[in-house]
Amino acid sequence: MADTKRSAQVPQDSGSGESVSNSSSTKLMSPGTFERDVVSESKSKMLIICVDRDNDVGLKTGIETPIVGKEACLDAATKLALADPEEADANTIFAAVKEYEELLSKGQECEVVAVGGLFERGVLGDKKIRGEVARILKEYPASEAVIVSDGVEGEELTPVISTLVPVVSIKKVVIKHSRSVEESYEVLGRYLRMIIFDPRYAKYYLGLPGLILIGVAIAYVINATVAPLILVALIGIIFAIRGFNIDREIESIKDLSAAGYIRLFAVITSVLIVIGGVILGIIPFFQSNSPAYHLLLTIPFPYTLGGTIPCIPKILGYFLQNAQPAIWGGLAVYVVAAIFFNLISPTKRHILRNVVALIVLGLLYVPVFYLGRVLVSGTTTSVATFVGYALFALAAIFVLAAYVFSRFSKRRTPADLDEIEV
Repeated sequence: MADTKRSAQVPQDSGSGESVSNSSSTKLMSPGTFERDVVSESKSKMLIICVDRDNDVGLKTGIETPIVGKEACLDAATKLALADPEEADANTIFAAVKEYEELLSKGQECEVVAVGGLFERGVLGDKKIRGEVARILKEYPASEAVIVSDGVEGEELTPVISTLVPVVSIKKVVIKHSRSVEESYEVLGRYLRMIIFDPRYAKYYLGLPGLILIGVAIAYVINATVAPLILVALIGIIFAIRGFNIDREIESIKDLSAAGYIRLFAVITSVLIVIGGVILGIIPFFQSNSPAYHLLLTIPFPYTLGGTIPCIPKILGYFLQNAQPAIWGGLAVYVVAAIFFNLISPTKRHILRNVVALIVLGLLYVPVFYLGRVLVSGTTTSVATFVGYALFALAAIFVLAAYVFSRFSKRRTPADLDEIEV
């Protein structure tokens, strides 16, 4: 029975034998009491630093920074709010003073100050802020600091100030009715500076629009009626250059090897020859000394359904006869250059493909030439000649393809299979 009436034992401290009271344990579990005990035991000095990176306080109130002390900061914040009620830096100073009072009420020895940079910000402005903090630390040797700012400035200046005193906290003040506006303007300002001063972006966002405006202004001076067409053409050219990555290809020319320059020269030459052939095929239709060509464009011929259309077959036939030599020559220049480029290449791949392409190009020359004659004259002899040459070219191409396939059919490596692809 004695065991059932045993009272609750009070816990004993193993070291001293003294009991731990319930009131003492409650005191240890109280957060507020714990914070006061920790702060009271700390002998560190804390500096609350309000950062005005663009020096609005100095510019709008005439008060020079650094501003030290609660009363001086309140006076500066009040004058700044009266000078510009929309200024966020005034709220930042008030927030710094509020933080100072809260820490002081908890027993933390601290001081509140306001420092300012330059209107242009930049390196010299940050250097000025660091110098002011260093001067304050000589008069008030704090061992830790809290940075209060109205945007991302506190985070950016933390490395600058932390070289003088450890930064234990950063307070960012954002006005309630315009949350994130400061950050948005900061990001927008960075992009605008990038567009204006970064050469990679300035040439697109400033250079090209500038050229368009100059071109339109010149067009208005010369002929105002065609200025809108020139504007549309310039915009189209810019879109085409950027869309097909032509500007990057032109920039990469400087990085080409010797063989690359040879290939580029061959490609440009081939394109120019083909363009010349197209011009040779078109020009005779608009020359006054060639009335037969001119009539093909102006006089329609009867169509079976009762309507009339220009004589397109004869137009195409004359075009082939005039343009084919130059066009075939341009294509041959490109293929021969590709063969030469692959011969000097270490891998020597695609040589056979280009040789086959050159042979096929030669075999198709005569049938296409007689196709032009058929379209112009349309006689039985010309049709028979065209069919004969076309069948011969087709048979030769089949024989060539069969030889290439039988020659390399036993090779199954990826390089050889790629070699015989046409």
